[in-house]
Amino acid sequence: MTAAHDYEHLHHLVDRLSPTQVRRLRLIITEDEELSQVDQQVPDAAGGDDDGDLLPDSFLALSGSIEAPADYAERHDDYIRERAERERSASE
Repeated sequence: MTAAHDYEHLHHLVDRLSPTQVRRLRLIITEDEELSQVDQQVPDAAGGDDDGDLLPDSFLALSGSIEAPADYAERHDDYIRERAERERSASE
């Protein structure tokens, strides 16, 4: 296995984790001496290392938030199809 293959495999694996599994993995990373140093260098997605707003506040106010499964962006077609099937079977 090449390093590039390992990276891609790990990336796809993390994308499939549930929110609970992600929290457990994050805990493991923060408790590991070497991995925790790398974790501290990565900007926090929640805005911990803010380099300035990339979008105006007015846009952010319009965008709102979506409560959805963690993999919604990747599987949105599947979710739409499943919902349509549920609605179709409920109307029959």
